[in-house]
Amino acid sequence: MIAKSTEAPALDVALKTLWGASRWPGMAEGEVVLTHPAWQESYRRLDQLAAVRASGVLHGPNGVGKSTLLHRWSERLSPKQYRLVRLAHGSLAHSDLLRHLVRLGGKEPMYRKGDNVNLLAGLWNEWSPVWPILVIEEAQDLAIAALEELRLLTCARADAAPPFSLILCGDEDLLGRLELNVNRALVSRLGFCLPLERWPEESFRAYLHQRLAEVGIHSSPLDPPAETLLLQSAQGLPRTLNALLQRAMEQAAMANRRVVTSADVQRALDALPWIARIRPS
Repeated sequence: MIAKSTEAPALDVALKTLWGASRWPGMAEGEVVLTHPAWQESYRRLDQLAAVRASGVLHGPNGVGKSTLLHRWSERLSPKQYRLVRLAHGSLAHSDLLRHLVRLGGKEPMYRKGDNVNLLAGLWNEWSPVWPILVIEEAQDLAIAALEELRLLTCARADAAPPFSLILCGDEDLLGRLELNVNRALVSRLGFCLPLERWPEESFRAYLHQRLAEVGIHSSPLDPPAETLLLQSAQGLPRTLNALLQRAMEQAAMANRRVVTSADVQRALDALPWIARIRPS
């Protein structure tokens, strides 16, 4: 019997020997707390809006960190006051949407629409006085019928008070979808619209250094031109920066170099052709 080798892959070995890092920076399991002022204001506004039981919209470009912000915010919520239900499949049809919401609430969905509506109404009552917050991600993909179903759910109580808070989270197409005349009834029930903008340069640079520091790299391996190209190419989007950083460091690791150069960043851009390429002048 041949024993399996326990040696780490060459790139992981280079990561430790060249930079002393515990793992690749920018991975999804990273614990960097995002603290720039715009995010802190979003936390504050979401806290305030949940307290008054408002419904509304959170929107921004893909990769800016909407899901991360909502996840971090949900960790701040008191389980004695709020219960958050998150639906990530914005492309579900209206009937499937109801069934999925029932399942997320811990119940077995029924076949008939009316039965599922009743199950959801029962859930809200069962959780009381804990306030339900329903987060729909990728909401720009919701069909008109699914949006109408959500509207009907928000006005299910006879006293006209909403039974839960609804947060529609989506990309830059979401507002255009909601502004269609057919969605006027739903929009009339929304009480806020929070944009999440691309990161400004100073905060974005600090985020890069935080990402490096959390894996044990306290002195940036990028030379100044490489760092500039990386930040410019990522265009204020953390998800894009994380991907480019990993690919660029892999290029340096394969060459057994501690310094990551602009040529490494350019090769990373070549490997990710959907990212707008900004070449040094």
